Amino acid sequence: MQATAKHPPTTSPPAEPRSRPVRGAVRHRSIQLIIAMLLLSVVVGAFHPGFVARGNIEFIMLDCVVLGLIALGQTFVIISRGIDLSVAPIMGLTAVVTGLMATRDALPLGTAVLLSLAIGLVLGAVNGLLVSVVRIPPIIVTLGTLGLFGGLQFLYTDGDQVTDVPAGYATFGNATLVPGLPRPVVLLVALTLVCWLVLRYTSFGRNVFAVGNNERAARAAGIPVRLTVFGVYLVSGLLAGFAGLVYIAHTAAATATTGTAENVQLQSIAAVLIGGTAISGGRGGVLGSVLGSLFLSLVLTALVFSGVPAIWNTAGEGVLILVAVLLEARLSRPTAGVEGATS
Repeated sequence: MQATAKHPPTTSPPAEPRSRPVRGAVRHRSIQLIIAMLLLSVVVGAFHPGFVARGNIEFIMLDCVVLGLIALGQTFVIISRGIDLSVAPIMGLTAVVTGLMATRDALPLGTAVLLSLAIGLVLGAVNGLLVSVVRIPPIIVTLGTLGLFGGLQFLYTDGDQVTDVPAGYATFGNATLVPGLPRPVVLLVALTLVCWLVLRYTSFGRNVFAVGNNERAARAAGIPVRLTVFGVYLVSGLLAGFAGLVYIAHTAAATATTGTAENVQLQSIAAVLIGGTAISGGRGGVLGSVLGSLFLSLVLTALVFSGVPAIWNTAGEGVLILVAVLLEARLSRPTAGVEGATS
């Protein structure tokens, strides 16, 4: 009994020490991406000087905006240990709806912004309800809605192509605030900051990480798991819908296969994983996802300059996903002992 008194039972260490190596690892991935992009630019630019010309740099930044917006929403979903395969048709459906209404009915840009957000919220809510309330696995739900929303996109267009959107849309999607800084890029930066603040400083953001780490423990701690899961699909749908409006404003064209034809769902997952968010949930951040989007845009543009056929793009994206998952597995090993101590 005296020995027991002298050696009280050990207690679990606080959670904060565990979070430090995790945050450091995610930050480390962002630094790695920045270095990799700089090295890639130097190497490709040495053989193709046009690659580092200001016009091409602006193109790469603009090219990553739509993917970056979708990746922001996908980050929330993957951190919660889910996945959203329906982001491509959500983006595409919003693009054709707003584009056709703009050309046929002279839809004002401000109204188009609200409409794109509403479409994204409604479609995101469908995913959220099926995952959080009906309790169908996310990959099954979003694989089904990938086909459902894509079918709605085709029915709405009836095979027509959207072209010649009003000049106000083109200005919104392509104008520069200052030389070398396109307006959509500034918008992406602002929304990235908002999402970062939400994940880091709000109870919803903390709940997303908690659910992704351990859903059962989160429920036992009183966290509204179903509401949190529903919320991440709302965020994903909202940002994918807005990305559709940015897409039609930037390209001034959309078809019945916009989004799915570009394999946006695979690209968004690749960007998030390359940016350091764990596919197993509970770890990640929006800054890495945006850098991952920029990295993908840079790589794909470099392939074009190098003369690699576009048919290899999807294969390259798949390889990058596998590399990101392998890096995540390697990154997770050092923290295993700490995690075991806290269990």
